[in-house]
Amino acid sequence: MEDKLGNGDLQVADILNLNESKTTNMFKNRFVKYKKLVEEIGDEAAFEKMMEKYPEQQRLLMGAFIDNTTLAKGFQKTIPLLRPAGFITEIVDVAQDGVDSALEIQRVCPALSLAKEYGFETPCRVLCEMEQEAARRAYPDMKASIMSKIAEGDCVCVFKYERPAQMDIESTQKQPSGFSQMVELIQLIPTLIQIGIKMLKVRVSG
Repeated sequence: MEDKLGNGDLQVADILNLNESKTTNMFKNRFVKYKKLVEEIGDEAAFEKMMEKYPEQQRLLMGAFIDNTTLAKGFQKTIPLLRPAGFITEIVDVAQDGVDSALEIQRVCPALSLAKEYGFETPCRVLCEMEQEAARRAYPDMKASIMSKIAEGDCVCVFKYERPAQMDIESTQKQPSGFSQMVELIQLIPTLIQIGIKMLKVRVSG
């Protein structure tokens, strides 16, 4: 199998030593290629052309992390790889009711200014939307969606992934024990007192 797969422009051999320079070059290659294809064959055809081998790449890379484990645990393993590439990532496990699901939160968008340099209003179409579509095609039982975009004025990018659970999972919404709830209420007493005092002041002044 070729070391370079599809239009993701990601060298499989480089996955363990990604850095900001390599990531920036990858983004540049994607923007240049997509812009050229759009000029030649239009946006939708360009998108499909870029997607030709992308799902294969996505299955190879994602599968190394999420096969035989939960999405949250698998994505957690990618954080050390993404950090040198300029990403500040958090993973939230939201699995419950037989659904394996996770939120991937990105606090920065390394491609935002670069996209504008190449004539794109946002990088979302060329990067994130393509990434999500590749995941869906690589894993037909997976739902992948973008819930929040820095490029559209949101404070973070949030990506949601979910699929049928492949193993028994504990609900992240598990109810705490009675003792735990009591401790939490005790810890809230100072705050509740402050609220009561402020409300009393409002009533008196009114």
